[in-house]
Amino acid sequence: MAAMQHDADRLFEAGSYRSALAEFSVLRERRARHEGPYSRMYLANLHDALRCMGHLELWADSLPLGRELYGKYLRTRGPARPDTVDAAKRYAWALVCADSLDPAVAIYLTTADALWPSTASDGSANDSPDQLPEATRLLGAAVVHHHNGHHDVLDLAAASTSALSHVEELRRVADTLPVDAVVGIDGAVLEPHHTH
Repeated sequence: MAAMQHDADRLFEAGSYRSALAEFSVLRERRARHEGPYSRMYLANLHDALRCMGHLELWADSLPLGRELYGKYLRTRGPARPDTVDAAKRYAWALVCADSLDPAVAIYLTTADALWPSTASDGSANDSPDQLPEATRLLGAAVVHHHNGHHDVLDLAAASTSALSHVEELRRVADTLPVDAVVGIDGAVLEPHHTH
């Protein structure tokens, strides 16, 4: 399997995403049988397959794989780990591209909430402030897609599958979001409104 892994990685790096997807898919199936569906390499190959599908814009086909990877990373690694965040963004973006906005908004919100730096009762920060820009972009993506779905911004918290800890930050993002914010796989590009 090492030679096949090397070939798949090489194909991906060369931009041959369709061929790489085929290789990663075979590797994923073999690893599921031999190592189990939670093995590190199985999950890595599943993640690689999703990256290929994103480049190929195979949104509907990627939804079951995205759900599987995000769910497994969430259960085994927690919501704020880099691999989980990347899986969440890929799954949410595929949902958006497949015009399934409400589940995408829920993923953006719960992931942003997990990344948002929290403050302990003594006033010290519990998390890395380096995660704040990413959390803000994901909150912005939730706001944009909720607006595009013709929902009120105040309903954003209700769309989440769990209670949000950072509702005030969500409101602040909504207030500063330009009407024509650009959203991609990494979230919204946020710049404050300019008043004249």
